[in-house]
Amino acid sequence: AYILVDKFGNNGMGSVVGLLKVGRKKLFLLDDVGKHNEMVPQCVLDFYVVESRQRSGCGKRLFEFMLRGEGVDPRYLAIDRPSPKLVSSLRKHYGLVSTIPQVNNYVIFSGFFKDQPQASPAPKKARIYMGKLQYV
Repeated sequence: AYILVDKFGNNGMGSVVGLLKVGRKKLFLLDDVGKHNEMVPQCVLDFYVVESRQRSGCGKRLFEFMLRGEGVDPRYLAIDRPSPKLVSSLRKHYGLVSTIPQVNNYVIFSGFFKDQPQASPAPKKARIYMGKLQYV
């Protein structure tokens, strides 16, 4: 998670300005022609900027910091239930205009499947079953 803090807010006690939660999720996504694709893309799970600080560049700063930290291009993100304000911001700052309709609550943009970087497979979990170590 990424948190943007104003350390001088709240009478010098500090205040949270924005929150951006990202992570990889296993999703079934439809491409431009309706073909199903099982993927584990980087996802924007939550994004919020305090209303009084919206439209002042705080959200863009937070989003840019996340993009650099995660090393991801915005067109490769799957976004969980984006608000109209977020969709508008992505259009304005990153040129993400046309979406590919999905049956789940995620939004992806055209270009999502083009040259998609391959995610490394998730590490297997260790467990002991019948006295033996297994990786599942």
